[in-house]
Amino acid sequence: MDLLKKSVRVIKDLQLKNGGILATPKDCAYPYVYTRDAVIMTKALNRTGNVECSEKFYYFMRKFTRINDYKEVFQRYTSSGLPSVTRRHQNDNEGLLLHGIYDTYLHNKKETFIGNMWPLIESTTNLIFSYFKFGLVKTDTSIHEYHKLEKGYDIWANCACWRGLKDSAKIAEILGHKKKALKWNKKADKLKKKIKKKLFNKHLGVFMKNRRYPYAPDISMLAPFYFEMEDSKKILRRTLNYLHKHIWDEEIGGFRRFRKFEICEDWHWYTGGSGSWCALTAMAARFYKKIGNKERYKECIKWIKNIASHSKGLIPEHVATEEEYDEWKAHEIEFNSRIINETKKAEKSTKKVRNKKMIYWATPLGWSHAEYILLHK
Repeated sequence: MDLLKKSVRVIKDLQLKNGGILATPKDCAYPYVYTRDAVIMTKALNRTGNVECSEKFYYFMRKFTRINDYKEVFQRYTSSGLPSVTRRHQNDNEGLLLHGIYDTYLHNKKETFIGNMWPLIESTTNLIFSYFKFGLVKTDTSIHEYHKLEKGYDIWANCACWRGLKDSAKIAEILGHKKKALKWNKKADKLKKKIKKKLFNKHLGVFMKNRRYPYAPDISMLAPFYFEMEDSKKILRRTLNYLHKHIWDEEIGGFRRFRKFEICEDWHWYTGGSGSWCALTAMAARFYKKIGNKERYKECIKWIKNIASHSKGLIPEHVATEEEYDEWKAHEIEFNSRIINETKKAEKSTKKVRNKKMIYWATPLGWSHAEYILLHK
């Protein structure tokens, strides 16, 4: 099976007629348009000759974000474009949205497209400015959507907003808004300096998740490289070594998001049994490739392909041992109809991987397929 072609089909099938891109199919765990997930999926679409699909998504966002009313780009929207928010102020979404618009322009070369997006670009950029405090972007949650871990000055949110500001400045320049381009670019440069000063662990020689947890291993420590803010292979190598030591799952393979129960003590943040995350493992593989670590790169790729091979080429959000899954299910207290439906699906289709009974959660997840594509493009 050609997993690249399969991944493109999965993402295209997740797009609605109105342009929104669901995180999972409608009968699965996350039948919403998640800003973060969808932007990353558009990057994959752009690199596989499907830029028109990305354009449709950004017109969906232009129509439904209504920033002047809501004062933020929300975590997620329903298939009809209404906010469906469980956790507000995930302030990486603004940076990601701007980055996705510019990435789409790089592939369609249509000034009319960014011209049509300009009101959204300008209002989103101003939102980012409103999040600044002491030179950094302050957020309630970020990539993991968990306030206890991410509230404050988070590396993922700050790097995403840096990327968004740099890209919005480039768009402003193209459209002739010279003063705005200069202002936004200067703000991005100041943010980069602040990130390198305040969110870098000098003792470890790596970027930290945040200042409250400077030693906590977290996959989002790769954010400066993911958003192309940092290019030091020395720091990247140290980061990957640190993450592999602490959050690579030696039992089942793949990367966890963070160290289990170190900071996130609420069972709700281990929905479906914690386990190893496919999108994040693909993300790490991309950087192993960048530093020339063929052994670890192949290890990640082999693991992802093995997971997909047991589900007809569909890549889940994450996989967990049956034991971990049962432990989560026994402690979860926030069941709703959507999660109950997903538990039934997951339990009916357990897989045997590495001689272990495994639960596949949220299959397929568009973000996982997107990261697999981006790994190769």
